[in-house]
Amino acid sequence: MEPGTYISIAQIAFEGACLAVKTFRHGLHFSEDAERLVLALEVERFRLHIWGENAGLAPPDGQRATLPDRLVPICGILKEYLSQIENQFQNADVMSSRYGLVVTEAPPTKSALVRQLVERMQRSIHTSGRSGIRLSGVSKSEEDGDDDEKWEGDADAANLDHPPERTERRKTSTWKKVRWAVRDLDKFDSLVKDLAQRINKLNELMTETQLRKTREDNYRVNMVVVGSAVDEASLELIRAAVRGQPDTSQVRAAVERKALTVAGSSPSASSRSAAAVNTSRLQALSLDEFILPSGFADLKRFITFKHSDSCGSAAYGGPYLLERKPFDASMLPADMAVLTSRIQRLVLLLQKPKTPDFRTPHAEGCIRDPTNSCWWIVFRYPPPLLPSSASASPQQQQQQQQQQQQQQQQQPDLLRRQLLLLLRSSSTKGGAPISLLTLLQPSARFRPPLEQRVRLASTLCTTLSELYLSGWLHKGVRAENILFPLAGVSLSSSSPPLPLLEKEEEKEKEEKMQRILASPLIAGFDYSRHETERATIDRARRGVGGNNAVAAALYRHPSYQGEAAQGYRVQYDVYSVGLVLVEIALWMPLASFLDAKKKRVDHHHASGGGGGAAAVTRDLVAALQLGASSAGKVGDGDGGGGSVELSGDMKVFHEPHALELKKRVTARVEAELAFRVGSPFYRAVKFCLEFAGRNNGEEVDDPGEVGVHPAMEFYDNVVVPLAGLASNLQD
Repeated sequence: MEPGTYISIAQIAFEGACLAVKTFRHGLHFSEDAERLVLALEVERFRLHIWGENAGLAPPDGQRATLPDRLVPICGILKEYLSQIENQFQNADVMSSRYGLVVTEAPPTKSALVRQLVERMQRSIHTSGRSGIRLSGVSKSEEDGDDDEKWEGDADAANLDHPPERTERRKTSTWKKVRWAVRDLDKFDSLVKDLAQRINKLNELMTETQLRKTREDNYRVNMVVVGSAVDEASLELIRAAVRGQPDTSQVRAAVERKALTVAGSSPSASSRSAAAVNTSRLQALSLDEFILPSGFADLKRFITFKHSDSCGSAAYGGPYLLERKPFDASMLPADMAVLTSRIQRLVLLLQKPKTPDFRTPHAEGCIRDPTNSCWWIVFRYPPPLLPSSASASPQQQQQQQQQQQQQQQQQPDLLRRQLLLLLRSSSTKGGAPISLLTLLQPSARFRPPLEQRVRLASTLCTTLSELYLSGWLHKGVRAENILFPLAGVSLSSSSPPLPLLEKEEEKEKEEKMQRILASPLIAGFDYSRHETERATIDRARRGVGGNNAVAAALYRHPSYQGEAAQGYRVQYDVYSVGLVLVEIALWMPLASFLDAKKKRVDHHHASGGGGGAAAVTRDLVAALQLGASSAGKVGDGDGGGGSVELSGDMKVFHEPHALELKKRVTARVEAELAFRVGSPFYRAVKFCLEFAGRNNGEEVDDPGEVGVHPAMEFYDNVVVPLAGLASNLQD
């Protein structure tokens, strides 16, 4: 047969499967307690249409269906899988005996809540540019049954021995008019799960490119599902709908993270109601339980152990990471209550089960330290005993983590003994984790190749995307908060970094760099909150108080500098991400831009004479000079203003300084980034730096319309292209 015949067979089988699911759904009668399963069925309908679109069988209007060459020879298998879905919803005996459904004369149930969620999901998918994903039956006319007399394609005509004639059409067949009622919730749940498994089998037949595209679209659907939880009723319905999935699945983990803010999820909710959180699951901890290094109160974070933990104990034996979160001692009690709630919910957020892509340390609890006016968040910190393979799958990485925990309990804990000696030494302030900022220092002599840097950038952005997926903000995205457990422990957070790979052979260096960069953890959540909480009550935005305060202020958006800053938004987080991406691309700390010279450099000092690198250098210098008086090509309406001096030892950093820094970074990005790391990386960085200005502070009218939500835009413009670039470099 001709390839076109195979395509027609597959397309008719796909349309038949979609029609069967749609017809069943529209004739379904169910009680209120089955709403969660009906919503889960709607999500699977989305997934089926996503598969059809990415396989080429559901093309946009006016275009012909296609199949990649790899799928044409297995068209019969495609037809068989799709026919199984169609038969699943047409076989009356199976419906009754296996799935607990009964034929009924009762009218189809019209759930306002389910319909509202599905319509919001559909609109969000369209708004996000995924217009090809269409679910027939969302409109009111179809809910009311007005489509019963529509002409449908003859799904039975798909036969390998007799090529179909698409010119014949027939009206609704008898089986379409059968109405079913849900009698047994557990059996009906099996129907939804069986449909999901059959769709998974279809996904397994796709090419790697198609499968990647399908995963991206499924992520978008998950984002829409989670974003549709705009109040307590919709949130609880969605939680119930995904409860059957593993607790480490993407959508369930995101919904559970969002559920932490159910009291404050409505824009009308007061800050006091938002502060209400169930803290019964929080472990009671005390500083007295831990071995504290000298001068610990001045440290941002340090690694330690508990006094009572031993290597062979069944309980977790450490090490632990303690991270300091200062607060204003003169804060009003009401503000302190809200701040306390944020800390507690942050701990709960970082305790919950997560996907392998959500790279954050596991939180044990928090300790209030009124003596030093701070909180201490206690994390489990992975010991560098069993390196993870950079090429391992998420499942393999999870297995390696489990093996690492077993190894820690079964073998002598050398790290513990070494660190205990370090902590008890009077000449040191304890052990600090190795951060991205440490690795970026020239003295570290850590120079990873392009593919490792791109993979690192992709991994970090994927983690942050999952955070934004559930509506949370980080508020502290910067190089010092990206940690690498496999890199070991520094003698002190204030000591200069030592060469990590000085004695390694060249091949060993590359392998060790790969292992280190493949396992980052994002820490340093600065009083993080859900995006629906509008109050700004912490002092993290101040750029006054010495080098540490300035170092943090460098990464904040110009509009969120100084005491006047209000209303932190996800766009400001994305701006910080852009600066970190610049650091990774150039492999240099952001603070290097503070001492950048804006005068023309003699071209004889540039390598390559009059061309090549010298030309890039001249272009860069010219761009820097342009950046001194204008915002360059990347910007968000920032004014020029007068000349602002920046230096590495400055003690104050406010909006004018942030604008000047942004101009310098922008000039470097425009002149050099595409050349160094490729156009996809350049465009991702450019998006991050521009994003806040593009939106101009406008809020989405309906918080459930995630198609225009910053989280969706960040995923489409940053996560997807970086993941694609990382995959291409790996191949």
